[in-house]
Amino acid sequence: MTTEPVSQATPVCYRHPNRLTRLSCASCGKPICVECSVDSAVGQKCPECAQPDGRYRVVEARRTWARPSTRSAPVTFTLIGISVTLFVVGLLLPTAADTLYLLFAQINAAVAEGEWWRLFTAAFLHAPTFFHVLFNMWALYVFGPQLERRVGGAAFATLYLSCAAAGGAAAYFLGNPFDVLVGASGAIFGLFGVWLWNAFRARATPLGRAQLTQLLVLLGINAVLGFSVQNISWQGHLGGLVAGVLIGALWSSPTVMKDPTRRVAVAAAVGGIAVLSVTLLG
Repeated sequence: MTTEPVSQATPVCYRHPNRLTRLSCASCGKPICVECSVDSAVGQKCPECAQPDGRYRVVEARRTWARPSTRSAPVTFTLIGISVTLFVVGLLLPTAADTLYLLFAQINAAVAEGEWWRLFTAAFLHAPTFFHVLFNMWALYVFGPQLERRVGGAAFATLYLSCAAAGGAAAYFLGNPFDVLVGASGAIFGLFGVWLWNAFRARATPLGRAQLTQLLVLLGINAVLGFSVQNISWQGHLGGLVAGVLIGALWSSPTVMKDPTRRVAVAAAVGGIAVLSVTLLG
């Protein structure tokens, strides 16, 4: 990158003639404004010089590391908003919390009576402890936006709900018939499962190995907590994780990945199997 002092002859961006600039392309020397500059290993380039030559793909660092926003990941932030709102309502209005639990928590005895929708609605309720909702919403904030941008909002929402249902089904079959469960952990572990599958496929690359190691450590810590801390449903975690890995594997098919409708259908099928297993076998 080269600069020159401001003067009456200060150049203007070759793509925006009304913008004065002191930046210039590191390759061709043309003046460029901040909006047009593209970060590269050798400095800032103009859009033309930054084009890949067939062997490389240009990734703008500012966009890659930008914080997720509600505009770029609306489903993720909607899910966070619903869960946090219900949690706050429960803290401020204990009577409302009791009503929400009674109507929407996964009460296994009620599920056995045919109230299968509780497999989904329980994912939006949390225990009245900050750690429970904080961990789940932090994980959704970290792992959700990039995945949503990659697969699309509809597919991401279907993935989230299907993994919640799969986690609920596992907790129903492997847990106590009188258990009452709340929390988004099954859905969150479903996101872990998709990322785990992608990292496993990319394990031959440095980035893939690093992601795989980090995810395995995270899952290992949660496994220890699930078996050592009371009132944590390891069954729900396991069910959501398995569903996420399965959906990730099915999504990796080229015919599925390039078709948004098929991505939604695949994720919905996994959730549908979980619900059917409960209604038919429960």
